[in-house]
Amino acid sequence: MKILAPGITFVAIFLLAQTAAFAIDYIGPGDRISESLGRRDQTLDDDCYFDEFYLNAEIGQLIQVTQISDEIDSYLMIVSPSGDQWENDDYSESYDARVSVLISEPGEYSVICSSYSPESGDYEVEVEEITKSNFYGIFVGIEYYGREWEDAPLCDQDAEELRDSFIRTGLMEEQNAILLTNRDAEYGDVEDAFDEISRRIGPDDTFVFFFSGHGDQIEATGDEWADKRDNLDEVICLKDKDLDDNSFAMLMDEINAKLSLVVIDSCNSGGIARDIMDSPGRVVFASSEEDVLSDFATDLNAGGYLSVFFRDAIEGDADLDGDGIIMMGELTRYLLLRYSEDIPSPESAIYGYQELVHDRGTVSQDTIFFWNQPKTSHRRH
Repeated sequence: MKILAPGITFVAIFLLAQTAAFAIDYIGPGDRISESLGRRDQTLDDDCYFDEFYLNAEIGQLIQVTQISDEIDSYLMIVSPSGDQWENDDYSESYDARVSVLISEPGEYSVICSSYSPESGDYEVEVEEITKSNFYGIFVGIEYYGREWEDAPLCDQDAEELRDSFIRTGLMEEQNAILLTNRDAEYGDVEDAFDEISRRIGPDDTFVFFFSGHGDQIEATGDEWADKRDNLDEVICLKDKDLDDNSFAMLMDEINAKLSLVVIDSCNSGGIARDIMDSPGRVVFASSEEDVLSDFATDLNAGGYLSVFFRDAIEGDADLDGDGIIMMGELTRYLLLRYSEDIPSPESAIYGYQELVHDRGTVSQDTIFFWNQPKTSHRRH
């Protein structure tokens, strides 16, 4: 990031740096224009050339601006009418730059295309409006088992409350949310739910699978499915029988979505990730490693800790910078923070205590999960 003098905003430096009057072009969603940085351009206080554009957008739009170049190390900034500033360098481990902004106030937003250090070269700037995808979800929670398992207190409540959070925040239509609890959470019910969602979901949509209840490890059977490392399979314990990780992977293969998020709050749940991450667009959060148990969160009036933390994230708490946009990297950081701060850890615990297991696979940390109205002023780097 560019380091500015304390108390001096980019807007002030920009005004001080101008040496002549320059015509400012408007850009908006759908535009992709070619420009160059060189000696005819204005400079910042660090002698970097820059071009300025005005963003043509409306309140409520989520705008994504990308500066693309093979010749310079792009550095992109957007400044709101009130002076809030977003900036980015090296988006997704490249020399391109990308900034996403939720338009929340009237007036002209300035787009500043520059470079990380003084250099000249060609670049392109692309503007896109990000539209909300349709969310579909299967929410499974079991408290009352009635077989060899003891009851799992409040795990049914975890599923119901998370389903309600998705609906209440406007992320998911009620008809797109399937809730399966207790006697309605048998193996066949889960298969039917996947079959229904697979017929309705589209390639630009988002899928969420959530489970809260018991989990276990069992001896793997059959050469085709055996885990070659430990000869064990991890299972989700449903009302009538277990759903092993390999069978769960087959159910996931029925879902053709742009993004699929799997959240499993049960013992030994970390082993599930290994079997479903061979397809792009999948993200997994599990409450513990594959050989570690997960505690009940009775102190939080919930079945599991991950259930509470993920529900709070959906309610908006994962918006760590207050800009109204929750990126996948931001969601991961939030859940890790909650694990470190809010799960009671015995002082004697050296190993074998639950830690968040997470895997984003091919999904970039900059991938937008969802957005709502921003809570506070902010600065994104």
